[in-house]
Amino acid sequence: MPTTVITGRDVTFTIGGNTFDAQATTATLAGERNRVTYETLDGKAYKVIDDNFTFAVEMLADWGVAGSLCEILWNAAESAPNTGISTVLTAATGATFTFQILPNFPSAGGTAPDAQTVSLTFQVIGTPAESFS
Repeated sequence: MPTTVITGRDVTFTIGGNTFDAQATTATLAGERNRVTYETLDGKAYKVIDDNFTFAVEMLADWGVAGSLCEILWNAAESAPNTGISTVLTAATGATFTFQILPNFPSAGGTAPDAQTVSLTFQVIGTPAESFS
């Protein structure tokens, strides 16, 4: 079987019904498992007690653009900070992850003469649903 190489350029994500891919430079869904170890008379026993997922996005700032992700996130963080935003992360290979994120305030501004960028890490609510095709 040949090796498949997936680059970071092959990602599209949708937040609040709007699709973002052109200005995104990085989109990463990461999970961390909380596993405890119990020492029993029979030896070690392991138990997963929780999973924690985060969604990190780096992008070129899009303030002032119709359907601006920066503005959508700012408004959501201001008006509904505890309400999940529907998010879908799709890799070019067809793997799709669907989940809810809690909004954060994006930064504004940047260093001259560079393009303005925004780096955000979102708390994912629960465990993402996956579809592999």
